[in-house]
Amino acid sequence: MRMWGIDPSLLCKNHLLGEHGEIHKHRHNFVKKHKITNRISPVVQIEPENMQKRHDELALEMLKRGYNHKSPYEQPDISYLCYEERYAKIDNNISIIDLIDRCTECSKNLIKL
Repeated sequence: MRMWGIDPSLLCKNHLLGEHGEIHKHRHNFVKKHKITNRISPVVQIEPENMQKRHDELALEMLKRGYNHKSPYEQPDISYLCYEERYAKIDNNISIIDLIDRCTECSKNLIKL
């Protein structure tokens, strides 16, 4: 699971819907208090403190594109995480490079940046 952390309007349909779905799938890891070390190191792939905010940004973009969104997200308690994990921040430059390398649709939007 990874959060791209970039403007959702720049994501292709697959990456937009994929990130949205992954946020929902990852929620149970917080509820069950699973370790997230592999999502924080060596590259930060998620921002636990911002899951709700990111979900809402993705949902808004989905609606703007005319997609259905019927899956609200409720931020679980993440107080069990250490500070470094709870407040980890994605490097957007890494996300942009990864998306350009792996997705021709996203790269069309990202090259313009």
